[in-house]
Formats: sequence, C-alpha cells, structure tokens
Amino acid sequence: MSSEEEAETEDLNPHNPAPPSEKVWLPVYLDEEGKLAKHDWCLDTGIIKNQGGEEAKPKGFYILVLNKMKYILKSDLGHAKNAPKLPESQIKLILWDLDQIDGFYDKWWRTESSQVETFIKIVQNRRADLSRKFIIDTVVRTLRG
Repeated sequence: MSSEEEAETEDLNPHNPAPPSEKVWLPVYLDEEGKLAKHDWCLDTGIIKNQGGEEAKPKGFYILVLNKMKYILKSDLGHAKNAPKLPESQIKLILWDLDQIDGFYDKWWRTESSQVETFIKIVQNRRADLSRKFIIDTVVRTLRG
C-alpha cells in the first residue's frame, strides 16, 4: 500500500476504537425500553460510537439538498413569483459553515437528526427568509430520491 492510500484510509476512519474488553454499557435508543448495548469508544478522543440506528449523512447529501433548494426556488415551485433565488455563492458559504463545525460529517458519533437541526440553523443564518418547513421538506425530498 502506498503512503497516499494509507493517508486516505486514516482520513476515512480517524477514530481509534478501544479493545472489545474496554467497551462501555450504554443505552442504544432514547426511548422507554431502555435497551443497553456495549459501545465502542475512541481511545484518542473519548467519543462514544453511535449505535442508535441513525447514521450521519456525508457532505454530498447536503450538496444535493442545497442544489434541490436552488432548483425549487429558481422554478417558483409553490413560491411567490419574485421569491429570492439561492445563488451558488450562498451555497458555497453554507457548505463552508458546515465544514467549520467539528465532526459534522462524522458517522461515528453524529446522528442524522442532529445534522438536520444544525443544517437548518446554518441555512437560516445565511437565509433567514427560508422557513424551517421548507428546509425540512427539501431534506425529506432528497432522502426519498
């Protein structure tokens, strides 16, 4: 394996899981059943691995969501005729803001719902005129395909 391939492998999983004997018992889901399971945790950062079934989405998913929002606003689908559009420059700023959040795309501990909440805040910070419902609807449309 070349040094480039090794560096790429390290970037894909930056966490160093604890050995099986060191796993910790924690709730799997936040519900009334209170199921417990052994969770991995990172020896370097102390982050506990998410085992709740919700997995964080990659950066490409949020690029698709923003492009879908741009298309919907450009096409006046269900919006006022002169509604402000979503230019490429604002999409780049929103993506830059997402990149600044530590661990936003980290599948080890981040959940999809926490990502969506953060995504809504960031989009509304740049575009206060876009409603929470519009952003969530666009995320749901993107999830459906």
